[in-house]
Amino acid sequence: MFAMGSFFAFSFYFLKFQGERYSNINEEQKYEKISVIFNKIISQDSTLETIQTYLKEMGFIQVNDERLTKLLLEKSNLNLNVDGIFLKPIEINNDVFILLASYHEVFLYKDSLKTFYVDYYFIILIGSLILVFLFVLVMRSLLPMIYLRRQIRKFAKGDLQIECKLPQKDEIGELANEFDKAIKRIDALNKSRTLFLRSIMHELKTPITKGRIAAEMLDNKTQKERLTSVFYRLNTLIDEFAKIEQLSSKCYNITKREFLVEELIDYVKKMLLINTIEQDPITTKTSHDLIKADFELFAMSVKNLIDNAIKYSYDGKVVIDSDGKNLIISNCGNPLKMDIEEYFKPYFKDSIKPNSQGFGLGMYIIKNTLDAQGFNILYSHRNETNYFVIENCIVESSCLLPLGNTTKE
Repeated sequence: MFAMGSFFAFSFYFLKFQGERYSNINEEQKYEKISVIFNKIISQDSTLETIQTYLKEMGFIQVNDERLTKLLLEKSNLNLNVDGIFLKPIEINNDVFILLASYHEVFLYKDSLKTFYVDYYFIILIGSLILVFLFVLVMRSLLPMIYLRRQIRKFAKGDLQIECKLPQKDEIGELANEFDKAIKRIDALNKSRTLFLRSIMHELKTPITKGRIAAEMLDNKTQKERLTSVFYRLNTLIDEFAKIEQLSSKCYNITKREFLVEELIDYVKKMLLINTIEQDPITTKTSHDLIKADFELFAMSVKNLIDNAIKYSYDGKVVIDSDGKNLIISNCGNPLKMDIEEYFKPYFKDSIKPNSQGFGLGMYIIKNTLDAQGFNILYSHRNETNYFVIENCIVESSCLLPLGNTTKE
């Protein structure tokens, strides 16, 4: 389009310049050119060939049109029976013609300026057609890029059921076909991973269910409750793995609701099998603050944070607090040895406990479950205390009033 615009701009200004030049040549100047030729003929006794050379130098071209020549002869009343060379200018339809007669021969010449315009208009037309043709070729080669971009956009959103093959054999076609092969490989790997994980979870469900049934048959109440809670915990872990798998494959539907911190901590205690009668390692200072999030995903994040805080604390305790906007989980312990971003990587192992039985997925799960809900987590260490802050998750901060201050409406 730039080339087309430049070409037309150049043509316009060139024709405008030629038009101004042509308009400045009035009739007197046209005939003045003819007079110069006559003067040369008179002064130099020129031959026919010399005159023809002069006419070409003055911008006239020879016209081989017998009908037009005959018409101009009749109009000029030129006598061909007289010996010598005769030259006569004739203007017709704003065109200047020269009749050159010599020894019963007649030659017709025409001012070439108008012919120049016709030729240049033809050149402009041909040039425009060539540019349009090249533009169409370029667009035909680039149109598949638009299709490929749309397919890549769908792929980025998690849609693996796309087709990117192109029939063309150029570089774009090769790129599209290779990308299509890559998508099919990724889709196959994703399906095999999903099938593998779901098969494992399905197979684990069966012994867990049988274990829960067997636990219900025990006569000892204490053993029965402990075993039931253990199998409940195992079943909860399977459901947690299922949610993580759905979250990683972009298939989990996030549903946010409002809930109290107290409800959240009670659910986390059940997940961690914490017996609050013997010893409660969790101290909650703001139990009536209101959180808006996906309850199960948020509980999964907080559960892993609390579990890590208990494991790596000096006293095995953790404190849950808030500043009216952020949820703060703290423990007394050593600061992290590396930047917290390193701990968010999957299969990370802390140098303090390199032989721990965990897979190093705790902080990775925390980061991904919070990111999926639009929350950010910050870390700091002050006065031998680690602080993990989940930002902007609390929508309302409140506390219980003493009974003596309550009033009836």
